[in-house]
Amino acid sequence: MIASAQFTIISLCDVVTSDTPPENPYEGQLWVDTSVTPPETKIWDGNEWMVQNDIETIRTTISILTEKDAQFQQTIDGLNSYVATLTETVETVSNDQGVLEERVLNSESRVSELEHTVDGLSVTMQEQYIGGINYVQNSSGLNGITDDWSYSGTVKTDASTDTQNNTISDSCFVLGAYSSLSQYIRGVVPGTYTISVRAKKTSTMSGYFYVTYNGNKTKYLFNKSTTFDWTDYSVTLTDVTDPTLRIYCYCRDASIYLADIMISEGAIPRKWTPAPNEIYTQEVKIDKRGIEVSNSASSQRTVITNTEFAGYYNDEVIFTLNKDETQTKKTTVDGELTVGKTKFVPMPTASEGLNIVILD
Repeated sequence: MIASAQFTIISLCDVVTSDTPPENPYEGQLWVDTSVTPPETKIWDGNEWMVQNDIETIRTTISILTEKDAQFQQTIDGLNSYVATLTETVETVSNDQGVLEERVLNSESRVSELEHTVDGLSVTMQEQYIGGINYVQNSSGLNGITDDWSYSGTVKTDASTDTQNNTISDSCFVLGAYSSLSQYIRGVVPGTYTISVRAKKTSTMSGYFYVTYNGNKTKYLFNKSTTFDWTDYSVTLTDVTDPTLRIYCYCRDASIYLADIMISEGAIPRKWTPAPNEIYTQEVKIDKRGIEVSNSASSQRTVITNTEFAGYYNDEVIFTLNKDETQTKKTTVDGELTVGKTKFVPMPTASEGLNIVILD
């Protein structure tokens, strides 16, 4: 923004001396006419030049004109001050505009940075929360060695203090010498998958864990001939197209400990969870096979599956339900017992025996 001003200053005390009248006279202007002898002092009254040879009148006129000149000078000074103030204001506005523009640029820069940050967060969130399902069944041996797994050699499960202190699931598989453990995972859709495991190896002989996908492709999570303590291993498959995966572990010499085995969608290793249809606690196990409720203190357990409803004591079947038949090893009845049309009614005291009633 630019400010400009222009002023035309006319002194009312100017006296023109010439033999011809001044052009464009203003009211009160003095002119000394030298075309006559002696020269005559004249004043413009707005219509014509009037002779003013009266000295007092001239002095009065000059005094009035001088006063008016002073007033005009004050007005000019005021205008100059106003112009200076206006210029300073314009400069201030220009400076403020510059500061504002700088702030706008900084804000645009921050917005741009924020957009980049939001984009980054968006990508991170997408990577971290895709899927979240563990495709491995009984993935840490919490339900023993089930038929989800194929194995050879010596494979057992372990829930020792060392295992509980170093795993999420508090359980693991233990492979002995010349032993293997594997599982097929079927029904995966094309995409990106991450396989992870927490493992420990106590032998200096070879041992490895790998995943096979897309028919014949293989990626190793580890393949070592040295010992190692509990360590997390993972591998990401970005080009899965076949619906079947296979995980396989081999131990040439005792022992390899495998825990928290996980296959999930996405490119980020997940914190271990069981498969979606699995709930494993110390006394309750629920998975695709059914429900098992146990009590280690009494060596009793009850199993409900699609083929069995039975109770066990020391791994011996105590009762079982099979269609319309109930089989039991021992039965205790408090009160009456009716079998068909026969009712057995105990007497008030055991010495009195038992009444047998035939029902109509």
